[in-house]
Amino acid sequence: MGSNGCTCINATDTLASLSERRCELPNGEIGIRLTISDHQCVPFSYGSSQCLQHDLIYDPSCDVDKAAERIIDAYCLKPFCYVDVHRCRKESQERVYRSSYFPRDSGVDLYYSYTTCNSTADDWLEAEKGMDYAGDHPFGGVSIDAAIPMYVYPMMYKRDSNEEVLITTGDEFHNDNIPYEGIYINHAKNIQELSRGDIQNITFTHKSQVSSLLHPQSSFTASIQDIEDGLVDMAVGPFWVTGKRLSMTSFTIPVVLDKTYLVIPRPGTQDKFSDQIKKVLAPFTPGLWILLVGIIFCTALFSVWFTDRSAEAMNQNQNDRRMSLQGNIAKKRRRKRAYARLVLDSCLQKGLFFCSAGVEQDENASLPSKLLLFGFGFFILISVSAYVANLAAFLTLSTIDSVSSMEGAVAAGMTICAHPAVKVELEIAWPDAKFYFELDDFYVMLEHFDSGICPVMAIGYEDTILDLVFLAKLCERDLVYSDSVVAEIPLAFPIRADLASGFSYWMHKGERSGVTLQTSKDEYTQEKTCDVHFSKVDTESSEYDKIGVKNMMFPVLFFGTCTVLAVIMQIEYICQSRRGRESLVGTWSTLNLVTDVPETNGTTSWAKRRVSTKEEEDEEK
Repeated sequence: MGSNGCTCINATDTLASLSERRCELPNGEIGIRLTISDHQCVPFSYGSSQCLQHDLIYDPSCDVDKAAERIIDAYCLKPFCYVDVHRCRKESQERVYRSSYFPRDSGVDLYYSYTTCNSTADDWLEAEKGMDYAGDHPFGGVSIDAAIPMYVYPMMYKRDSNEEVLITTGDEFHNDNIPYEGIYINHAKNIQELSRGDIQNITFTHKSQVSSLLHPQSSFTASIQDIEDGLVDMAVGPFWVTGKRLSMTSFTIPVVLDKTYLVIPRPGTQDKFSDQIKKVLAPFTPGLWILLVGIIFCTALFSVWFTDRSAEAMNQNQNDRRMSLQGNIAKKRRRKRAYARLVLDSCLQKGLFFCSAGVEQDENASLPSKLLLFGFGFFILISVSAYVANLAAFLTLSTIDSVSSMEGAVAAGMTICAHPAVKVELEIAWPDAKFYFELDDFYVMLEHFDSGICPVMAIGYEDTILDLVFLAKLCERDLVYSDSVVAEIPLAFPIRADLASGFSYWMHKGERSGVTLQTSKDEYTQEKTCDVHFSKVDTESSEYDKIGVKNMMFPVLFFGTCTVLAVIMQIEYICQSRRGRESLVGTWSTLNLVTDVPETNGTTSWAKRRVSTKEEEDEEK
């Protein structure tokens, strides 16, 4: 009888009222044909009044006498009964389902429950998914007129009298006696066949001429206008689902999700010397390079200061004692040119430390110098480690010589040709982009590209990837689909609101049965003329990429420049030495860092009598 609050009901009278489904039972009595199988006839008492294994009793597929031949489905052993849905919802917590044997427009509303019989509906619901029974007719045998917006080979097209494919519409477009062909045509036909008569016929026809006048920018939107005006029931083709179109008519479930990609001139790779320089500097940002140079320069300045003060403190007493013996102590003044040379020498030295990832170890250096170099050494350790870790990847990275992403095109202020049907969607997604919308013909976009109106284009992939003529034109211009997605918009069939649910049902059923758009596409697979795809991944370096000579051009040139400058300085030093003159490019030990200041008492100062250290050494020799 079922549980309290959700008891079984007697549905005999309801089933007996369905005269169009009556059949004869094996015992000669009159029964009703359900849709579990094509040959099942059950008594009017099926599912009524009590919890029984009704399917085990009446379903031929549950016949236990054939258990030796096949496995009996689990649902056959589960008891259930028809129930009063309103009482069950109000007074119980039992799970109730509407019987799918009877469409909602049939006037029969029967509900069943397994849980009220201490059972579960899981096995039945799973078995029901795979059943294609006679009651599976949401339409009941409908005939549909479907508009075709235009020719797009191989999606939808006609042939001429010579069986040649037509890619532009002419008088034959309005002649319904010439059949349409193509991927989308076949897909619609496959859905019709899957319905087993529920969709009795699909008649493919042309869009009206007046709708083209109302929507000159889009043949697809014009076809939707015909649906809104009641001229046709649906339209077949790759229709974008947009806000404007949804306001005009309903759509089926999506056929596929179309991605609109940025189409660009095929990027090349740059191997200029300037690019190689950029690669060497690429691991660090410009700000970090400035910081590195600043730290090296400051370390050099402090190093000269600390070294000079230490030497001055050590030599002061010796000079004072010697001068006191001569009876004259001269005042000293630092030579700016010599100290500038020392600073340059120290900068080069500290730069050498940085490049060699180490610092000098002078035991006689002062404590400030040692502390300074300790901090500088730690800075070198971290900086060089970080630089080396990233350098190899940057050296082998190819440099793209053009804009390859939507972000780059927007930043560069490029004009982007795009389809007017998705104008609102694109402008919302990219408010700062400079779009150019005109006709819905992608071939016209190529003309705009040729004339320089737009250097890049936003083109739907699903609309064009199978159009070999269009792809050939891309190849002629060396254009490619980038991996930059401009928008993702579903494609679906526009259809009358009262037909949308039923057609979507069969589309969904087809997906589970292998009847998909892709199966129709596979029938038209053809070899493409060239590769029209480009991805940034193709230019990314791999850990296995080898570093070649061109990757090392900047370090080689830098070394060569330093060598040439060093040779020039050495020649200058030799020339100055032969003339007996002091040279600022010699070793720092030959430099006179100070010069004597004459005494004001009129006597000949020691400074005037003193010659350079180098000259005194020569005289002593």
